[in-house]
Amino acid sequence: MQKKWIAGGLLVLGLLGVCGCSSQAFVSEQQTETVLTKEETGWEFQDGTYQMEVELLGGSGRASVTSPAEVEIKDGKAVATLEWSSPNYDYMVVNGEKYLPVNTEGNSVFRIPVEAFDRDITVIADTVAMSTPHEIEYTLNFHAGENGQNAAKADTTGQEDSDGAEKGQQTAAVGGNPAKTAAAPLTYDHSMELSYAENFAVDYYEGGYKLLTTRLNGDRILLVPKHQQAPKDAEALVSPSAEGEPGKLIVLQEPVKNLYLVASSVMDMFAQLDSMDAISMCGLKEEDWYIPAAKQAMKEGTLLYAGKYSQPDYELLLSQNCSMAIENSMIYHTPEVMEKLDEFGIPTLVEYSSYEEHPLGRVEWVRFFGALLDQEEKADQLFEKQKEALKRVEAEESTGKTVAFFYITSNGLVQVRQSTDYIPKMIELAGGKYVFENLGDPDSRRSTVNLQLEDFYDGAQDADFLVYNTTIDRQVQTLEDLLKKCSLLKDFKAVKNHQVWCTTEDMYQQSMSAGNLIEDFHRMLTGDDKETRYLYRLE
Repeated sequence: MQKKWIAGGLLVLGLLGVCGCSSQAFVSEQQTETVLTKEETGWEFQDGTYQMEVELLGGSGRASVTSPAEVEIKDGKAVATLEWSSPNYDYMVVNGEKYLPVNTEGNSVFRIPVEAFDRDITVIADTVAMSTPHEIEYTLNFHAGENGQNAAKADTTGQEDSDGAEKGQQTAAVGGNPAKTAAAPLTYDHSMELSYAENFAVDYYEGGYKLLTTRLNGDRILLVPKHQQAPKDAEALVSPSAEGEPGKLIVLQEPVKNLYLVASSVMDMFAQLDSMDAISMCGLKEEDWYIPAAKQAMKEGTLLYAGKYSQPDYELLLSQNCSMAIENSMIYHTPEVMEKLDEFGIPTLVEYSSYEEHPLGRVEWVRFFGALLDQEEKADQLFEKQKEALKRVEAEESTGKTVAFFYITSNGLVQVRQSTDYIPKMIELAGGKYVFENLGDPDSRRSTVNLQLEDFYDGAQDADFLVYNTTIDRQVQTLEDLLKKCSLLKDFKAVKNHQVWCTTEDMYQQSMSAGNLIEDFHRMLTGDDKETRYLYRLE
């Protein structure tokens, strides 16, 4: 018996009877074929109905098909009966041909031709879950298993065994490979060792599986290697370092693609990991990005604006096969959005890098996303560069000079950083002292405090340095601009000594540069003549 693979175009399975009958394959003149013979494989095909393991990739990752699926082989052709996990698919397209459901009730069921075994087949399925239909691209893979040894022949009525077949010889169709189905529980191998970050964990399991956990809410991401499947006990997986009840489980197939990135501070990590191709959609428009790679991707059309966190474009997310939304904690202000995303099968990851107490804890989240993107080595290199920058500063003595970091709101209040925020911590690491020592509630997650102008005057008048935050207020470009906003500042010590500085507008989005920003603060404090990257003096 022969199994025929037609390379390119429509692939038809040609089957030879062991009685010496000739095979009939319907192949165009331009197509070529590779024949896997019995001598090469040690197994045979017969016409009949078989149970085959089928793998589905693509889409949001929430849709699934029943596996194993029934596949009928007859007269040189293979046809699969495919049942989806949803009743909302109204047609499929396979090799340019449109197929309608064969049922009218329950989950959508289709009979489609099988073009290849143990090879990815691209198909399109149209979903009517939204107000308007959307075609979504998927990949199917019908697994033959290793040499077809795990075939499950369901019905061979009327088919004879091969003449003269030796006892124990494999008579196989397409069956599932246990290594593909991953039914066995995973075996823990080791965990990522963290230097500063406290709000995530990454655990590694044998076979290339990874479990990523965000500790504040207990949510988990199980990364499944390509062509493998999640274990049956996936829901029970918990990080050895996790505390409290586990949250939801998100299962993603590698390589991770089609992400919707709403947490803008994370974009710099993806850019420096050379993984912009993993993001299809984002929550900022092109003109709002300060990350060159993001601006370029949007200009080229490979990165699309899909709405801000509170108003995502659900239809665009579905049409782009969104696999996961990466949000910050702002999403908790709009729980209805999270519910809607979940309804459409789009899981939500909330990243907590901004909750890290140490500035380099924020940067270390690049290792979390490095694990997500299978870029651990690159992530480690990037993180080490920021650690080295911090070491250079820590080797110097503290200056003891005081710094006020602020901006003036539209209603005349002065917004400063809570004493426990990461900016005061950076100033301290740089050898300075934040002028407001015990400001704000240490148990609060708030990073800022609004002060009346009089209170700011009392606390910061004698500060050695003023640093104005232009990532929020971009109207201040000169010292004159600042004094127009608040004339009382002219009495401040730092103004008189020409020690008023500004942040660059891109500072917030440059999340991978905490170590470099600490170096900039140190240069400001010490009068170092070296050029600063994220701070500049107001003239």
